[in-house]
Amino acid sequence: MSTNQERRAEARQRLREQMEAQARREKQLKIAGAAVVVVVLLGIVGVVVWNKAEQARAEEYAANWVTCEYAEETPMEKVDPAQFEDQGPEVVAEAERFNEQIDEIEETKREVEPPSGDQPRRGTAEITIATNAGDIPLQLDRAGAPCNVESFVHLAEQAYFDDTECHRLTIGEEGAELSVLQCGDPTGTGLSGPGYAIVDEPPTDLPVAEDGSGMSVYPRGTVAMAKSQAPNSAGSQFFLVYEDSMLPPEYSVMGTIGESGLEVLDEIAEGGIKSDDPMSEDYQAPKRPVQIEKITVGAQEGLPEE
Repeated sequence: MSTNQERRAEARQRLREQMEAQARREKQLKIAGAAVVVVVLLGIVGVVVWNKAEQARAEEYAANWVTCEYAEETPMEKVDPAQFEDQGPEVVAEAERFNEQIDEIEETKREVEPPSGDQPRRGTAEITIATNAGDIPLQLDRAGAPCNVESFVHLAEQAYFDDTECHRLTIGEEGAELSVLQCGDPTGTGLSGPGYAIVDEPPTDLPVAEDGSGMSVYPRGTVAMAKSQAPNSAGSQFFLVYEDSMLPPEYSVMGTIGESGLEVLDEIAEGGIKSDDPMSEDYQAPKRPVQIEKITVGAQEGLPEE
């Protein structure tokens, strides 16, 4: 039989073993807890890093690409000439001519689908307008008007402008400084477009007219989109500025005209217009018809990577 001393020694040994086992369990629990904390922290850090990376990618994408809105074009509607009888026969005749133009538009208009997808915010496009009066080279810059430039390139690539006539030529005069050749309407009426309208992208860096009128100076060599007085009403019509012109700063500037093109425009302007009478059907029509034979899209550079 064990002596009391032996039994006490055995009890102390069992106690030490129990205490060591308890210490090991507590140490293991602490290690496991620390591991869980590390995993959780790593997960949080990973989420934060991923979110920041996603935000950076989104910001980079937004800096390079834009979602353009191309609304359906508002159709022109006929007027009742009888409503203008009290304003005289000339006004009635003008209303009748307007209705005839609406019929002409229905017969000769060209409609296409607008560009799809997001559009580049930067990059240039070399354009050549081949006319019966000579070639007019353009350099379009998306940075100032990405949606309008994309639409122009899109239409040109679909031969929308080919075999069309530039319908309007303005000769700048004192107090009415507007010297442009306006093109881009396949019907030749100045009332039609591609079936969709483009959002305004007004310029912000044009010189301000010195006469206090609030107008801006569209410098010689500018190519910009034509529009009505209504907002976001540009379509396919554009104008080429051959002398500094005064306009409200609401016409989207797409780029510049090459020097050889300006020489062609100068010759067209020297030919004059058929009539300066606003009531004439030949009002501001070039005396020597200007026919766009073809618009070609050349090199496009500086586009963001997809």
